[in-house]
Amino acid sequence: MAYNEHLKIFKMGVKAWNQWKATDPSISPDLSGLRLTKAILTGINFSNTDLRQAVFTEIDFRRVNFNKAYLHSATFLKCDLRDASFDHADLSYVRFIDTLLDGVKFTNAVLNEVDFSQKVLREIDFSGANLFRANFTSADLTKSVFRGAYLSEANFHMANLQQTDLREANLMGANLSQAYLADARLEGAVITNAILDGAHLSLKQKLRLWFTFPSK
Repeated sequence: MAYNEHLKIFKMGVKAWNQWKATDPSISPDLSGLRLTKAILTGINFSNTDLRQAVFTEIDFRRVNFNKAYLHSATFLKCDLRDASFDHADLSYVRFIDTLLDGVKFTNAVLNEVDFSQKVLREIDFSGANLFRANFTSADLTKSVFRGAYLSEANFHMANLQQTDLREANLMGANLSQAYLADARLEGAVITNAILDGAHLSLKQKLRLWFTFPSK
């Protein structure tokens, strides 16, 4: 349950909240379990904020700072998260439903078992993220970056990985069946026990499957 004093400040608006946060950047506000519908929170500073199990419906979160926020099991329904930043945030089991994610940064975030299936996630930065058992089935990941990401047992079945950067990513046990990988960057990636049945690979990639992809 959200801490009452923190909730009172939040209800005063974005400007008041950001000013309060600026007085002490180390503050870790507790807004856990928050339920919010149809609000404009563009540019609010939610860094280090506890938002676990929060439910957000039709919220404008453009350019919001969620860095190091705790969002375990939160739900974003019909929200606008364009250009938001989730660096080092915990998003395990978060649900993104009919939500805009263009330009979002998930660098170093924890996204265990998050369902991204059938979503358009072009040019999204997942560098260094933990995506254990994340579901990317039939997702469009064109030009997205997963460099150094942990993708063990992630599901990329039929995903579009065109020009995707998977260098140094851990894809151990990942399902890449029927995924488009022909021009993806795979140097240094760990693909032990990965499922590649029907995957679209370039001739060069096929020839090098027996070797470790060298870093560059």
